[in-house]
Parts: sequence; structure tokens; C-alpha cells
Amino acid sequence: MTPSTRFRPLLAACALLGGGFAHAQSNVVISGSVDMGVFRDTAGRTNVGTIQRSHLEFAGTEDLGDGLAATFRLRHRFDADTGAPEAGTGRPFWHGESTVGLKGGFGALRLGRALDAIQAHDWAFDAWSNYDRIVSPAWDLWHWNYSADPTGGGSGRVANAVFYDSPKFANVSLHVSASPESPAGAVAKTRAATLLYNDGKLRMMLGSGKNSAGATETVAGVRAAFGMLSLMGVYNVSETLAGSKAKVTTLGTVYVMGATTLKAGWGQADIDGVKQRKMVSVSAGYSFSKRTTVYADLASKRILGTGTKEVYGAGMTHSF
Repeated sequence: MTPSTRFRPLLAACALLGGGFAHAQSNVVISGSVDMGVFRDTAGRTNVGTIQRSHLEFAGTEDLGDGLAATFRLRHRFDADTGAPEAGTGRPFWHGESTVGLKGGFGALRLGRALDAIQAHDWAFDAWSNYDRIVSPAWDLWHWNYSADPTGGGSGRVANAVFYDSPKFANVSLHVSASPESPAGAVAKTRAATLLYNDGKLRMMLGSGKNSAGATETVAGVRAAFGMLSLMGVYNVSETLAGSKAKVTTLGTVYVMGATTLKAGWGQADIDGVKQRKMVSVSAGYSFSKRTTVYADLASKRILGTGTKEVYGAGMTHSF
């Protein structure tokens, strides 16, 4: 059975579900993005495929009265060049997110599978939002020794979990994720917490987590906006249960000039006292509209033992 045949009943059911909700209420949204490009990787191969990400999402809320609302979110990620679910061993069909929850004056509570409390927010401290496999230092270097879901294909998402996002107090919010379950071979229960400050111009975060394999992670990030210019930086430390420690530092900048956006980034990974990787990257994007953007990427990546690799590409993203 081909992947498309295997998932056809599920997609049909999902479409009916979305249509049913849309008929009953006006706040169900079907959205997503399709990204394709041509790029050269670190192995010197030329590829046609996804540079950023492609996804399909169903999300919505129902007003329950008295300031309380029910929420749900289902997100599927796929490779647009083949139409297959996004490559990754052990990843589920709803790899992006599958949650249901409640929100109100107390904040938001969700159950299911989603990004953990760190990775749901650290993307904002990377110039490419951890969303570009050629130029994003976050994509290459962050979470070096850490996966929120080490038994589920290696991901920033945690399954069978509870997620809580507090209301803002003086521009500060608390975000927590935890799973009460212990997968086979687990030495701990996965949990993470992040404090986030955001006043619209200055954003800061401090997060810490531990996964079921006993690995730990600490992240500190800052981003400041000065009109059309944004500057940002992250310090990420991850350590395995066996004691391997990765220290990652990244910097980024974004400059917006009307429909044109220029970005630059730098990153370095120190693994057990050895500088394993270092990279510098730039990109330029042009938005034909709020939904359609074309872009060009260029990065130089120095990898211990293999030397410096030049990678580049150009692509197009359409959001809906």
C-alpha cells in the first residue's frame, strides 16, 4: 500500500471533520504552506525539494461562554517534491501537532502532541525562525544533544503530554510541558519550562528541560527590534545522560525594506570542548504578496573533519 493510499481515509475524514466544524462555527481555519526550491547540500549534491517546510493545518476554537473556549489543532508536515509525509524515522502523520484543550482567563491548557515549552518559543530568536535548512544556524546547531521526544523519531515535540501557557503578567508569561508517561527504556519523564518576556520590541526567554532519556537542555535568548532592524542571539546548552555537553551560540539579524527582507546569521557549536561546527549565512527574500515569497540562500559551513562547505539555493513559498 502506498503512503497516499494509506492516508487517504484519514485525510477524507479530516476534511469532513473540518467541514462539519466550519458549518457549526465560524472560527475553524484550514491553513498551511507549500515550499519548493533548488539547492546544493553539504555533500555537493543538487536537489529539488523543500528548503523550508510544507504543512497542512486544521485549527479552531469554540466559544463555551463565560470567557472559556475549546481549542484543537492538527498539523501535518509533508515533502512537496514527492507529496509524501515529511521524512523522519518513526514520525507520526500529525507530526506538527495534534492537541485538544481549553483556554480562558487562567491561560491555555492542551493535551496531546506538540512542541515542548522551549521549542515552541525559541524559534523567534533565529533570523529564519528555525525554518530553513540551508541558512538557519538554529536548524544546524540548536538542541545538539537533546530531543524532546527521543523515542518518537527525534523531534522538538513531546507526545502524550500536557501543555500550559499562562496569561501575561507585566509582559511575562510561563510555559510548561510535561508527559506523565514513561516510554520503554525511559530513565526520566519528559518536562520543560520557559519564562518569556515580550513587550513587542524586546523579547527574552529562559528555558530548561529534561527528556525521557535523561538528557537536559537550557536555552537563553534575546531579540530586540529597532524599527526595520531586528537583532537576536541564543545560548543553548544540551547534555546527554552520558555526559556529552554541547554549547551552542548563534546570532542573527533581520532588515526589512518594504517587500524585501535581508537576513544574516552566525553560529558555533562547541562539543565537549571541541569546536565541531561553525557557520555564517545570508539570505534575501522578496514578497509578491502576504502569501507568496521568493528567496535566495547562501551559507558557509565549517565541519570538523570535512572542511568548509558552501551551500546555496533558491526557492518559493506560498502560504494559505
